Amino acid sequence: MQENKSLKILRVRYGLTQEEMAEKLGMTRQAYAKVETGGGMGNVQFWRKVQNAFDLSSEGMWDLINDEAEERAKV
Repeated sequence: MQENKSLKILRVRYGLTQEEMAEKLGMTRQAYAKVETGGGMGNVQFWRKVQNAFDLSSEGMWDLINDEAEERAKV
């Protein structure tokens, strides 16, 4: 799913490991990795934690992800 790819883009953009990202979101690395790799889908509460952890609005989060996708397309 696009959301899972977007999660990895966000994490990499902030220079975090899966372990660091999981810690920021209050979960285990294994649980986080499952969501990031598409083995699980984050619920609304999960995405709110992501937004709060990075002080992003919903729109701001998707803008950041879209900017990264555009950069990758140029390469």
